[in-house]
Amino acid sequence: MVARLFHRREAQVVRLVFLGKFGDMAPADLAQIALPGDVRSLADLQAWLTRTEPQLGAAMAATKTRLIVNQCVAHDLSQSVADGDEIAFLPPMSGG
Repeated sequence: MVARLFHRREAQVVRLVFLGKFGDMAPADLAQIALPGDVRSLADLQAWLTRTEPQLGAAMAATKTRLIVNQCVAHDLSQSVADGDEIAFLPPMSGG
């Protein structure tokens, strides 16, 4: 008999910050959240947000949304999401 070991991935708790118009649309309970096990990258996070908050997801998809991870601009959506990360969603700004 072969014993199989399954490692359960602990839920990663992250802080989500929605700036500009995204802040007006995002529910307050998204500020700090335990992510589902299938959310491992920034791309996964955006897809999950689109599934759980369709209006917010559509607004982010309709514009060039910049992601800021731990106060550093993310240039690659395949970047991993880690427990304790702060991830900000920044819409394009205008003004002068």
